[in-house]
Amino acid sequence: MITPLEQSVLNLIDDDQLIQWIQDLTRIPSVWKPELGTGEEPAARWVQQRCHEIGLPTAFEFVQPARPNVIAAYSTQAEFMIDDLCAPPYPPQTGGGNLSLPQFEGDRGGRKLLMFEGHTDVVTEGDPSKWTDPPFSATIHNGRIYGRGANDMKAGVCCALMATKAIVQSGVRLNGDIVLGIVCDEEGRMIGIKDFVDRGWADRVTACIVCEPEENHLCIEQKGVMWVKVVIRGIMSHGAMPLTGVNTAYPMARFLTMAQALEEREIVRNPRSAFLGQPSITPTVLMSPVRNAGEPQNNVMPAASECTLDIRLIPGQDPDWIAAQLEKMVAAACAVDPRLSYDFQVIEVRHATKTDREHPVVTTLASAYSDLTAQLPIYGGVPGSTDGTILNARKGIPIVTCGPGDIYVPHHIDEWVSIDEIKTSVRMYVLAALRYLGAE
Repeated sequence: MITPLEQSVLNLIDDDQLIQWIQDLTRIPSVWKPELGTGEEPAARWVQQRCHEIGLPTAFEFVQPARPNVIAAYSTQAEFMIDDLCAPPYPPQTGGGNLSLPQFEGDRGGRKLLMFEGHTDVVTEGDPSKWTDPPFSATIHNGRIYGRGANDMKAGVCCALMATKAIVQSGVRLNGDIVLGIVCDEEGRMIGIKDFVDRGWADRVTACIVCEPEENHLCIEQKGVMWVKVVIRGIMSHGAMPLTGVNTAYPMARFLTMAQALEEREIVRNPRSAFLGQPSITPTVLMSPVRNAGEPQNNVMPAASECTLDIRLIPGQDPDWIAAQLEKMVAAACAVDPRLSYDFQVIEVRHATKTDREHPVVTTLASAYSDLTAQLPIYGGVPGSTDGTILNARKGIPIVTCGPGDIYVPHHIDEWVSIDEIKTSVRMYVLAALRYLGAE
């Protein structure tokens, strides 16, 4: 049941301003274009300005040129003042001030810190002529906002901002603190959230709501990912005289057959997840010759073959063990000829995550959803990988992924987000923050 205090905060949500914010942010193209050196900075500057307007101490930190993170915090403690945001454990960064959360005694400071997490980058719009409206127009039709990034995930970012604004305006004294981590590069190598963690911003976080588009479902599990690159090297030769060289195609085929068998064993070894299904090992890149080693020709046996495996993990799997098994398989595939060699590289590992349904960050979101909709919450899992995997794997932070937007719309032409879902999300965030942190 929504209490009078909670309702007083909910009454401060400005839906018209929220919709305008989403349109404004969506209209800022924030596709990373390395050839031009342009990225998320204009969108991050917009977020920074909203944080300043709300009255939040804010840091603006470049991870790479044109690729900044925005960090903002809110606390009702008397000692939480601008003058106290000092002595950071890292050098100042060009383009923004430093913000250091107050330090407290005890586990993670002995005080709850709820994080709202989002990203400012969006994927390419593709061919603009394929869109019904211009990709960054943020037009409204039939209760939906259309535009690249409206769903993934500028609506979620703006909901977190508006929820925090309502709490600040209410003057309600919280028994914990809020931090907003709006980072760059979620769609790529996740350098934004990694930098956020490396700089110590996550050290005090006790729980995180990842505001990704999940139709306001409570996603308490998330698939992990591991990318492995394998190159097998032999000796180039004429296709008519293959015995004068060493073919790498057959060893690569043997390796992929063994990788498929490993996938089948992992499916048997690990119980199927109710939310994520089964694990997978998928060859996604297969090349011969390898990159930058000439053009493929019908009468040339290349000197090397290359493959990339996209390995999707479910809770309970050990990526280190899987990597070790795969390297043994490459070695076995190459053992047939001493002239064969290989390179084995784990490009990236993001562990699968699982948060207990009874964790307070989950139960508070669940009660918020029920009180707002008069329906039971829908629990689920994230089949892809979000910044939350980094927070959970590197800092053990419990995460729940929950935000506005149809699950199947991200990265599609004519991307859209429902205004009704937006209005529910922002209210869920307000109630979850009040209930998780506690209000005096």
